[in-house]
Amino acid sequence: MASLPNGFGRSKKCSCCGETFPVSSFGRNRQSKDGLHYYTKAHAAKKQKQWAKAHPDTVKRMRSDYLERMRELNAERDPYQDEDTREATQAAHV
Repeated sequence: MASLPNGFGRSKKCSCCGETFPVSSFGRNRQSKDGLHYYTKAHAAKKQKQWAKAHPDTVKRMRSDYLERMRELNAERDPYQDEDTREATQAAHV
């Protein structure tokens, strides 16, 4: 007999609304007992948007920090761009 995919036929109650949804509606969470988040993916996205709307300064700072880290990381990864070339490129774009 072929084995069923993980979570097939199972359901879980959403802590946000109290309704029951298939486990495929929940994201993974290794820290929880069943390995799934407490809220459905849709409810988690809604909660995240509400939080971001209530904390615009924090979101802006977090985005800025992330972009700065990515710029530094990408500058380290680019083997064809040395310091002089990088400065010349930045000066040309000003």
